[in-house]
Amino acid sequence: MSTVSTRAAQRPSDGYLSRHLRTAALLERMDPAFARAAEELVGHPHRTGLLPDSVRALIVLAVESVIPQADEPRIASAIDQALADGASEAEVLCTLEIACSIGLHTVSIGLPLLIEEMELAGLALPEQTVRQRQLQRALETTGPRPRPLNRIYEGILRMDPDYFTARVRFIDLPWEQESVLDDGIKHLLSIAIDAVSPQHYVDGLRKHMREALQIGVSPEAILEVLELASVTGLRTLDVGLEVLAQRS
Repeated sequence: MSTVSTRAAQRPSDGYLSRHLRTAALLERMDPAFARAAEELVGHPHRTGLLPDSVRALIVLAVESVIPQADEPRIASAIDQALADGASEAEVLCTLEIACSIGLHTVSIGLPLLIEEMELAGLALPEQTVRQRQLQRALETTGPRPRPLNRIYEGILRMDPDYFTARVRFIDLPWEQESVLDDGIKHLLSIAIDAVSPQHYVDGLRKHMREALQIGVSPEAILEVLELASVTGLRTLDVGLEVLAQRS
C-alpha cells in the first residue's frame, strides 16, 4: 500500500464521531452543540484529508493500540474499520507490531536520565568493546533502516549490548516487510504513536517526521496524522458521560 498525494473525495460530514466515541448518541442528547463541534473536529481529516481511507484507518488503529490507552472494544472497532476500509490482515498485523514498540520508550526516556545520574555520582559508562563496535557498524550500514547511532542507542549499546541487539531486531522486523506497508506509511504510524497523549515522545516524533519528509511524505499528510491522533481525549467522554447519565 502506498500513500497518495491526491486529495481524497469528500464524504458526508456525519457519523465520524461515533467511530471514536461509544457515547456519541448520549452526547448528542445531552449537549447537541458540543456534539456537532466534536463531529466537525473529528471528521475534518476524514472529509478533507490526503490519505486513503485504509491508511487513515490504520493510523487510528495505531493510536488506539498505544498502552496505557489500549482498550479492547476500541481496538476491535479500529480493526473492523481498517478491514472495512480495505486494509489487509497483514497490514493490520504490521500496524499492531509497530504499535508494540511504544513500550520501548520506557528505556528511551529512562536511560538518558540514568546516565545523567551516573555522571553526577561519578560513575562512567563501560568502555566500548570490539563486539559493540561491530554492532554499531551493523546498525549504521545494514538492515531495513541503516541509521547513525544516536545518544540513546549509544547508551543502550554500552550498558547492555544483548538488549541492544534484541531491541533493534524487534523494532526493525516490521520495517523489513516492504511488501506490506511502504516506509512512508510506517513513518506516519510511528508519528501517530509518538504524538498521542499521554506519550508525547518528542525525540521519536521529530525523528520520524524528519525521515518521512526526507522520503517525500508531504507536510500536509503528517499534519493529517496529527489531527487523527488528536481525538484520543474523547475517551474522557466515553467514561464520563455514562457516569453522568447514571447520576442524572
